[in-house]
Amino acid sequence: MVKSNKATKQICPLVDTINVISRKWFLLTLNIIGVEEKIGFNGILNRIDGISPKALSDVLKQMESMGLVKKVIINSSPPRVEYSLTTEGKRLRKAVIPLLKWAADYTGHYDCPILNSNKVSKG
Repeated sequence: MVKSNKATKQICPLVDTINVISRKWFLLTLNIIGVEEKIGFNGILNRIDGISPKALSDVLKQMESMGLVKKVIINSSPPRVEYSLTTEGKRLRKAVIPLLKWAADYTGHYDCPILNSNKVSKG
């Protein structure tokens, strides 16, 4: 049996990106921002059942650091924040839509609000 040597082991450069986008809530958050085009923190929070404010905040920070989401602070009373997808975020969302469609086909859950907002139809 050949032992793996970490010093010589080749790691795929995509692993870090795949690890991030496969995190719980990441793709749902990406899709909701894409559907709404501009949406505030609470708007996202209210659209995802079961996500905590901290988990959403962590996902949004990660997306922003990857250049997928743009955060705009609106000077109002109280101050508000709006999130929108960058060009790269839109490209990623466009790539994910077929996965959402496959999930709808596979599970038969066409009434999911996330899918309905994408107008993913049966067939």
